[in-house]
Amino acid sequence: MKKFNALAIIAVFAMVGCENEEISTTLEQVDTGLDTELVVEQETTAVEEEIEIEELEAIQSQFLNEIENLDFLKSENLSLAPLDFENSELVSEEDMSLGHYKKKKRRKITSLCLVKDADRCPFSDRQPSANLWWPENETDFFVPSAYFSSTKYHRMIFVTFNDGTALIRGTTSMNDGKCKVYVNAWLKDKRTYDEFTAIGGEFKLEPGCASQEAVPGDLLYYEMDSKRSWLYSWGSDCLGTGCFGLEQRGENLRGQLGPNGAGFDSNIGAHGFSNWGWIIDKHTHERLWVMDFDFRLRCCPRYH
Repeated sequence: MKKFNALAIIAVFAMVGCENEEISTTLEQVDTGLDTELVVEQETTAVEEEIEIEELEAIQSQFLNEIENLDFLKSENLSLAPLDFENSELVSEEDMSLGHYKKKKRRKITSLCLVKDADRCPFSDRQPSANLWWPENETDFFVPSAYFSSTKYHRMIFVTFNDGTALIRGTTSMNDGKCKVYVNAWLKDKRTYDEFTAIGGEFKLEPGCASQEAVPGDLLYYEMDSKRSWLYSWGSDCLGTGCFGLEQRGENLRGQLGPNGAGFDSNIGAHGFSNWGWIIDKHTHERLWVMDFDFRLRCCPRYH
């Protein structure tokens, strides 16, 4: 197993903040040196796809390399602690600041997956495959530019940890327009269905194909952590550019992880995730736009 890429460590120290301004258009020409496509996956119903650690390491280096080119100086102390794939850990902020690792500060990875776009079943004829929905208006269900998806150089990783937290991290690209979004969304307080409903929680049934087949008791439920979650957007077609916060949307709702978790997908039984949030002003906490995550997961067998 190769050692953690030094580029990721450099990127962490470069990420001392996030300021609300347009990014240089030279970002579009970033060359990560990763010219190989991902292995072509066979779509199989109710079978979880697998990805190798080496691919996930390459993806992390790729989006950290891109983030290193963003102007995050004069900042708000945002965290981008790296994932240490070799040791199955997230290196803590304290460890990074001290320049060494402390065992007691390490959060252990329990699952490690690549985000795969949901195919938007049953609306695939009017909605593009996507992993993120960021509309101008809450009723923009059939506006292509409201949907963001993975590309060769813009992909996200989904990770769960042994302390009941999870992380969505990486970049995603507008389907019909020039806008890119870097996502750093933390989830917290993992609960089973029984635990969640005991505190008033509800399963969210969507009109999507997989959602109609989901068994609420088979899913795990996570809350968006508004204190640690943020996204950074750049490009001429973005609804807003710069750094924004994220918070949970829906009083009794949470992110849903597990079989048929990607509600708007035709792969019945596939492992996935969906959640509903607000994009907020990081300083005033004003709610600016709604957003949804909805995607399948292709996971590394090492963590099964």
